[in-house]
Amino acid sequence: MEQNSEIGPAGPDDFPAIRALCNSFIDWCRSRYGENAWFVDRYYTPEEWAALLDSLPRIHSAPHGEILVARLNGKVVGCVMMQRIDEHTCEMKRMFISPEGRGLGLGRRLAENIVRVAAERGYATMRLDTGRNHDEALSLYRSLGFQEIAPYYDAPPELCNHLIFMEAPLAG
Repeated sequence: MEQNSEIGPAGPDDFPAIRALCNSFIDWCRSRYGENAWFVDRYYTPEEWAALLDSLPRIHSAPHGEILVARLNGKVVGCVMMQRIDEHTCEMKRMFISPEGRGLGLGRRLAENIVRVAAERGYATMRLDTGRNHDEALSLYRSLGFQEIAPYYDAPPELCNHLIFMEAPLAG
């Protein structure tokens, strides 16, 4: 069967699927980190995570933010988000592709599209953080011009040991 995929802005009806992807991401992180899985729940307590999921439409709303989804045969199988840091800088957040959407280039397409949207909105720089064990993501981000930088927000030292902070200039 031919796979029909598309990337586009999230609609109001997409939030149950987006929240499910975010929860799958947390579960994936716990499995990826093994004995260091404590770090995932230290980064987001269950209460903070629930509040964050409720606030996604607000904190990533246009014009300063955005949520893009990847659809496969009409079903949401991936997402990426953007939020404002300051007038010139934004942050890529919560990119995740479900197992059924992996291997199809959807992560690259989501990342390229959120970078394009950020540039179109006038941001000069995009930042992100990702886990040290996220090899696939790190490879993708580096291929898109992201380079490692010092932490750009106050994270406890025990978390910084597990995170990589990155930044890329955006085409004006």
